[in-house]
Amino acid sequence: MYWGTANPAPDYDWGGARPGDNLYTSSVIALDPDTGQLKWYYQEIPHDDWDYDSGLGESLVMDRDGKKLLVHQNKSGFVFVLDRTNGKVHNVWPMTHTYNFVKSIDPKTGELIGRNPPREVGKPTFICPWIAGGRSWNSGSYSPKSKLWYNTAMEVCEEVTVEKQTPVTEPAAGLFFGGDQVAKHPPGGEAYGHLDARDPVTGERKWTVHHKYPPIGSVLSTAGELVFLGDLEGVVRAYDGDSGAELWNFRTGSGHRGGPISYSVNGKQYIAVPSGLGSLVLGLYPALWPEVEHFPAGSAIFVFTLK
Repeated sequence: MYWGTANPAPDYDWGGARPGDNLYTSSVIALDPDTGQLKWYYQEIPHDDWDYDSGLGESLVMDRDGKKLLVHQNKSGFVFVLDRTNGKVHNVWPMTHTYNFVKSIDPKTGELIGRNPPREVGKPTFICPWIAGGRSWNSGSYSPKSKLWYNTAMEVCEEVTVEKQTPVTEPAAGLFFGGDQVAKHPPGGEAYGHLDARDPVTGERKWTVHHKYPPIGSVLSTAGELVFLGDLEGVVRAYDGDSGAELWNFRTGSGHRGGPISYSVNGKQYIAVPSGLGSLVLGLYPALWPEVEHFPAGSAIFVFTLK
């Protein structure tokens, strides 16, 4: 059983708040499902300084060139390809163009090179990607037929100001960020999102579709080589899985943050799409796109048939 773990707290370390690597946070761990015994672990972000946990992101299990692999996307926007028998690094690649929290990550060892942690209390630090990550809690979709991973990404930055805080534990545990953040555009351009079709092992991109507002809805791919994604403005679209060409669209009246599903009844295939905005992540958008604050929330499910 493969499990991605959350980030340590406080999110931002003002220096000495949580020394060490903070095992087993921001890690992928392999457990024996019968006993719960730890088989191996790989910490994607040792001493996570940015809230780039491993709790989100699907784990893709696949074999390639005789190797048993596990593909896992970290919130930082980097994808870690591991040997699923022992947790050793096979490859690491970025799904976003905009990052400065590190200069790079070694694709052979997974080492974070040139870390850029926000540490100085009260001094704003420019960090990419933002706290919502290179992708948030929405999921991508892998097609065993095309062998492509259809995934969304966000090219957005932030300004982090670290603050010393005391955790709230009563009457219940509260948020413990250790600072505050404001969304910012990347250097030299506007923030945006994109839907990509990539080889999950090498990161090679076959096609991409630009989105003005970074999507927070999940992706669905079908055996018929269709890819579905709903956007923030309330339009669900079907793309050609091979080329990325838009084949169909429908306006649902409110934005999308859930995931479409495909199912069959009496031999007929259906696509069900939840429509409705919300979430903590959406609250970050108005700093860059004020109009998003007025996007209709909605709460409905639309079901379509495929012919």
